[in-house]
Amino acid sequence: MKLLNGKWNFVTDANDRLSYAKAFELLQKKNTRKMKIPVNWELAGLHNFSGSVWFVKTFNFKSSSNGLNILEFKGVDYFADVWLNGNYLGNHEGYFQSFYFDVTDVLNKNGNNYLVVKVNSPFEEPKKVWPLKKKLIKGIFNHHDCRPGAWSYKYGQDQNTGGIWNDVILDTLNEVFIESVNITPKINFEENNALVKVSIDYYKRRNTFLKDKVEIEITSPSGKKIKLKKEIQLKDVKGKLSFVFEINKPGLWWCWDLGKPNLYQLDISGKYLDIENISFGIREVKLNDKKEFFLNNKKLFLRGTNVIPTQFLSELSKKKISEQVTAIREANINILRMHAHVNSEEYYDECDKQGIIVWQDFALQWTYDESPEFIANASSQIKDMVKLHYNHPSIAFWCCHNEPGKQIETVDPFLYDAILSIDNSRIIRKASNYEEHPYDGWYWGNKEHFAAKPMGPLVTEFGAQALPELNSLKKFIPQKDLSNPFKESWGYHDFQYEQTFKIAEVSRGKNVKEFINNSQIYQAELLQTAIDFYRRGKNKDITGIFQFMFIDCWPSITWSIVDFYGKKKMGYYAVQKAFQSLYVSVSVRMKKYFAGQKLNIDYWIINDYHKNFKSCKIIFRIGQKTITDFPVKNIPFDSVTHFNWETNEIKLPSKMKTGKYKVEVEIIQNKKIISKNDFDIEIVKKK
Repeated sequence: MKLLNGKWNFVTDANDRLSYAKAFELLQKKNTRKMKIPVNWELAGLHNFSGSVWFVKTFNFKSSSNGLNILEFKGVDYFADVWLNGNYLGNHEGYFQSFYFDVTDVLNKNGNNYLVVKVNSPFEEPKKVWPLKKKLIKGIFNHHDCRPGAWSYKYGQDQNTGGIWNDVILDTLNEVFIESVNITPKINFEENNALVKVSIDYYKRRNTFLKDKVEIEITSPSGKKIKLKKEIQLKDVKGKLSFVFEINKPGLWWCWDLGKPNLYQLDISGKYLDIENISFGIREVKLNDKKEFFLNNKKLFLRGTNVIPTQFLSELSKKKISEQVTAIREANINILRMHAHVNSEEYYDECDKQGIIVWQDFALQWTYDESPEFIANASSQIKDMVKLHYNHPSIAFWCCHNEPGKQIETVDPFLYDAILSIDNSRIIRKASNYEEHPYDGWYWGNKEHFAAKPMGPLVTEFGAQALPELNSLKKFIPQKDLSNPFKESWGYHDFQYEQTFKIAEVSRGKNVKEFINNSQIYQAELLQTAIDFYRRGKNKDITGIFQFMFIDCWPSITWSIVDFYGKKKMGYYAVQKAFQSLYVSVSVRMKKYFAGQKLNIDYWIINDYHKNFKSCKIIFRIGQKTITDFPVKNIPFDSVTHFNWETNEIKLPSKMKTGKYKVEVEIIQNKKIISKNDFDIEIVKKK
């Protein structure tokens, strides 16, 4: 394998006027600019550039092999045309797919080669095409309220994501190129075994009949190996192979709060067929008519978030991915919604390893062209998404469209059918639409509206904006604008002043520090209020909730609970607390008390685990002083137990001084704290 990454010459062609010959001539000049590939061109200095960029890479290649030579692109945004040594190879549309060309007959195997790639990531005409009749299938990378410019007609397509953002590879193979390997497990829970089907799509250069004897090796999570031998026949130029093997007593893949995320590895070796390190998991997912989610026949309350990890995929390193997914896990989140885009393979790998379930959206955000040509294109690309990420056990949901409005009836049924034609092992949803997105306390109403548990049973967005900390804010808001949130620089970075001041009624305070603090307090209180009400509805009318959203995808002011620089807001800790798998949710009916009064609270013990907690104790304390404690003999698995204010006998100490106090609530088992919450009260004087 030869990586063709590194420095490439490039010339811009904003109006798409250059011919191949003219572009190639310009690319050969000594003063031609260079760009280090892979990268989204915005990050390489082409600021706010839309249109075409021509790239050339000259490379030396020497080989005595007569095998198959494949040129593969792991990711180009958005249109690509490719030439090698003056020979036009073909084109591709889409930003997330890998694609390839057979270059065996045009590759110079004893010297220099020149590879030319024209990449076009165009600007869609505002009002006429963008935003309501878009044709580019780029989801949040082309249109969203959390990207550069937000909803603005003038700025909403700024910071174009175009470019060769992933690896370019030249591979030498023995006759056969593996296009995809899809692994489908089917579990027999009664017999405690699984049948695993492996489907292989391949390409071979010549229309010749080939036979191969292959050795199949399956490595279990414990390291145990299963070896099989099989004779195969490769007939067609583009063909399919499949085989089935059985695994007894399989180690199932679980999300982190139900078990271990067990992973298997598949390797196939033969003369022509050579496949290494295909990771897969054995699990079953279902969503019933009540929208209750089941993993391996165990019902799970979905504690989720929406994620856009970055605006520019080329900057998403494995280290950043690991840090993000770890922070998600540490926030007690068991499912993330990959919001209206398809991410890089490495992100799903990390979710597989850490046991985070994934709701995978297709890259459609709001509305699009409804022509037959667009629907056919979207149907084809959504199949690419499924094939590309098919083997990830973390992916439980495919969702065709975010907030399509009425296009859920015109566009999305075709996309649903396209997915179903190649994958019936997962949950497929036509859309995550407005009726699942209660923005009470932000776009309307107030946070107390969440008492009605709006838009259930499966709530896929809710939240409020909050400012990042001051050091982060200073990095992207000019110093002269810091004290004035009505400046254009704030709106460009996604701040919504009308919702902040008129609906949420966040106080600006005396300075920007106070404003930041007030906005973070508001977001944290809204999130905790909403989550508390929703979680109390578990096993009744609520089956899952997805906070919007986890992290800023660029330096901005959004609904995130972690800013672009990785700094956690108060909202992160509110989510972390309210999303505990074992959680004491407290409703404070009265906040002001006289010393010695009974606490006027309701509380619920919520257990999302599939295990009982026996011989526990619940403690209410202020500082180091215990107010009361009493035994809880059993906390049933997957349960909600309500303790009513009328039956509570939790009395405050009679000699408390006036002032504000934090009351801590703990569940103790075997002298270990297994759950913790707190709430505020105030002691006042009797008049």
